[in-house]
Amino acid sequence: MTAPRDTHLYEFLCVDDFLRTELDARAIRSAFETGLIDVLLSEGAQPEAALAAKTRMDTVGFRLLASLLKGNGVVWSERDRLALTPAFRRALEFRDLLDTRIDFADLVWPDIHALFTPLLCDLPQFMARSKVFDLFRYDRCMNVTPENLAATQAWVRLTTCLTKYESAAVFDAVELGLAQTLVDIGGNSGEFARQACRRHRGLAATVVDLPVVCALGQRHIAAAAAPEEAARIKFFPTDFRSDPLPGAADVVSLKSVLHDWPDADVRHMLARAQTIVRPGGRLLIFERGPIEIASGGLPYSMAPNLVFLKFLRPPELYLKTLAELGFRAIECRRIELEMGFHLIVAERPA
Repeated sequence: MTAPRDTHLYEFLCVDDFLRTELDARAIRSAFETGLIDVLLSEGAQPEAALAAKTRMDTVGFRLLASLLKGNGVVWSERDRLALTPAFRRALEFRDLLDTRIDFADLVWPDIHALFTPLLCDLPQFMARSKVFDLFRYDRCMNVTPENLAATQAWVRLTTCLTKYESAAVFDAVELGLAQTLVDIGGNSGEFARQACRRHRGLAATVVDLPVVCALGQRHIAAAAAPEEAARIKFFPTDFRSDPLPGAADVVSLKSVLHDWPDADVRHMLARAQTIVRPGGRLLIFERGPIEIASGGLPYSMAPNLVFLKFLRPPELYLKTLAELGFRAIECRRIELEMGFHLIVAERPA
């Protein structure tokens, strides 16, 4: 059954309002790097001349930066005094997400700039030449070495922050109820499991991912989770496609995992996932849908999703496969974040 489209917007999405263009992002990053935003945040409105001195900028550079920030709604001025707008102050409540959106867009933009035509016309060529796909290399995630940890940490940090906020949409829409155990397949740093355990104090979670990712996840949970939450989260290093699986759970989740794989692999992974869903338990899928460009165009903050243009599917493959595997009470809900996501929940018959 497909539920009506969810049009609720989460407050954290306000960060994207300030990242419409690459130059918007450059101006905000420079305002952070020069200390301009932090001065305005801590000291309030300031004369422009004083701000130029405090940020050690010459008059020409400061005026350009201030003009860009005014045009983007980051700051406003009155009688030669500059202040942060209320809207940007609200965005700063999600500063980690703002930084991550900029970092991720900056990471992929060279590929978009140099390889946009291959992205549209020749996916194998795009993937072969893309620096982003060289970064997201799962072969580096098998052996735990300092080099592999450093290379993998570069993208795990970004996906962890996105998951921190995206998971709110999942747990607002899905009530885990009396579930006592969760297995999160491709669970990355364990952030999705952390958010689940934070909301449900009786839940114990197992994060399944490749060994290097699990090692990074253990560090993340030790640093970010409350001790009571960390005690309920464990990691199970494995290649889920072929290696041994953890024990069965009340809920098995796959968040932002299946889009990475061809159709045949998706069917195989869902079949394996079925085997660890307890009878009467549920399988949960949360995935981005195809990119849809609204009348306002595609903002710079959406650049990371562009490199996955050919991988983002409508939900039909997932729904059909779940039905073929014998799941029942299959529900699909569209959730609007920075783009459309599909939240699918299906029950394994008791």
